[in-house]
Amino acid sequence: MNEKVKETPKKRGRKPGSKMTSKVRLKHNPKTAKEDLFKKYKDVQDWGIYGIDDFTLEIVNSLWTNPEITFHATDTNQDRLSYANRMFGSRSFSMYRWNIYSHQGFIEHPVVDIIVCSKELYPVAKSLPNPYNVNLILLEEI
Repeated sequence: MNEKVKETPKKRGRKPGSKMTSKVRLKHNPKTAKEDLFKKYKDVQDWGIYGIDDFTLEIVNSLWTNPEITFHATDTNQDRLSYANRMFGSRSFSMYRWNIYSHQGFIEHPVVDIIVCSKELYPVAKSLPNPYNVNLILLEEI
């Protein structure tokens, strides 16, 4: 007399009524960082760019639609700076809106109040003297 006992299969997932205790934070990509930056700094008209990467290029591309915004950019790597200059310098009215500078003195003697830094150059920018308390922003950490 062998009787087989039927076992109920175990349900997948969390038990009903249990709550998640921790929130999952996703890493920023250039589009989500752009949206967060626009929420915090929507009234800024002059933007400083210290270092060119995917995040800063996406910011400039999206802000270019507003004709009142001007950009002041620099990079320690002249190839990246010349690439960005070719990209944005060929657009209409770029002579009034797109300015490039040498990286020496860009933070020490700023022309803007807010500078968006690339991830690669953010430690360099933080280590430089900042006598005018310019706001340095790293897009990956907004």
